Amino acid sequence: MIIRNTLSMTVRSFLLATFIVAASYTSAFAADTDPCEIVNDTDMSIAFLYAVPMQREDWGEDLVGTEIMNCGDYRSIRYNPNNSMYKIKIQFAGEGAETITWYNVDLLDTWRLSIWFNGSSYELSANARG
Repeated sequence: MIIRNTLSMTVRSFLLATFIVAASYTSAFAADTDPCEIVNDTDMSIAFLYAVPMQREDWGEDLVGTEIMNCGDYRSIRYNPNNSMYKIKIQFAGEGAETITWYNVDLLDTWRLSIWFNGSSYELSANARG
């Protein structure tokens, strides 16, 4: 009976230590990602918006979702500044408008990307972290 209780305590201690290590690793990894907002600063509603790492072959999930993205609305993405995943490609289209794509968008030290219209074409502006 004493051996069984000792073994049970050893197993419990091992499981507790494993849990603590796993929790601290997850927290450390989560801290390595930075947020970035993509803002609609155009005069039209955006029907779809994609932002994925350059290495990715597909466009992934539509960030707009089932709604539309009105002027002033934004969507948040996260990236890891410690690897090459901070270079992304972005694609969007307004309702009834052409599809616009930007490649090699550098998110390093960027907290906000603004999509805007300069009178003749759509542009993407980056706001750096201060």
